[in-house]
Amino acid sequence: MITDPRVFEDEYLPRELRHREGAVEELSRTFGAALDGKRADDVLITGPSGVGKTVLARHTLGKLEAFAAVDHAHIECLGTTTGEILRTALREHHVQVDVALNTPVEVLREQLREAVDQPYILVLDEADTLPNTEALEYITRVPKVSIVAICHDADRWLARAPSTVRQNITGPIKLERYGVNELSSILRARADQGLPRGAVTNNQLQTIADEVAGVARFGIQALRAAAELADERGRSSIHGPDINDSFERAQHRIRKSNLRSLPFHHHVLYALVHEAGELPASDLHTKYEEVSQDIYYGHDLTPIGKRSRRNKLAKLQEYDLIESEGPPQNRVYRVLDETIELPDSISALDPAEL
Repeated sequence: MITDPRVFEDEYLPRELRHREGAVEELSRTFGAALDGKRADDVLITGPSGVGKTVLARHTLGKLEAFAAVDHAHIECLGTTTGEILRTALREHHVQVDVALNTPVEVLREQLREAVDQPYILVLDEADTLPNTEALEYITRVPKVSIVAICHDADRWLARAPSTVRQNITGPIKLERYGVNELSSILRARADQGLPRGAVTNNQLQTIADEVAGVARFGIQALRAAAELADERGRSSIHGPDINDSFERAQHRIRKSNLRSLPFHHHVLYALVHEAGELPASDLHTKYEEVSQDIYYGHDLTPIGKRSRRNKLAKLQEYDLIESEGPPQNRVYRVLDETIELPDSISALDPAEL
């Protein structure tokens, strides 16, 4: 039944961002100086998962390319270091500087300074962890390099960001969840492009939009799942039971994708909770310390401390992979979908090691 699978992929970029016109205009203004060959303003984009923060940045930068010679790069920041971010910025720049893995950070910054001869905008996705590194200060001190930082909680991010960055950043541009009518119109556009004519009714799209509480990513994946279920059941159009059963499949797919996108430290913590099913915080930390030597053996990374573990557990919760209950001193963690298999980075481990 799905005639164009691309429109249901997270990476798909629509030509028009429906009901985000104000955010597109606001972000475009922060890029205005780049039209004259000057450094664009730094900007912060925030909002809950699945509302289109990354799509907004990609879409607006795509429009900017049509009017100015502006380089830009998209960098996934979760779990990365200052050096890794600078190396990616150098590799993605049009000069394509080749850098060695052992190049010192100070040298990388100077290489970036020398390479950039026109406005260069770095989209720092999942920038929540960046205030814990020197990356923001290193990048924002390079002439003509500016940032678009994407995170969930603006206040928390700004409170932890360096003062030099906090004073100069524009925004935040806050994206909220869509209204039911707004999201149903977005789903209609996807359906018209990716499904046969008449495959889904407007009332069914309204049902999906209402059920997913305005989260675009969830709604798009639910529509995809409903079409898959209808096809598997031999139907030529989507029926009510297909809608009803779509949400669990869509949620499973999103959680699986979320887990796959996370770095190794998160995978280790998730694996410990997954293996136990439910794990008190104190037991989790004890177990982590008991098994970390074996798990990290031969790996480039080293075990992390309790504070860093708590931050990564919070990210697992933001990604709807685990939940917690109780006060910090007696918190209990549990997985939300035990059917999600462990990622390849850790699935080869003997369960006894966990």
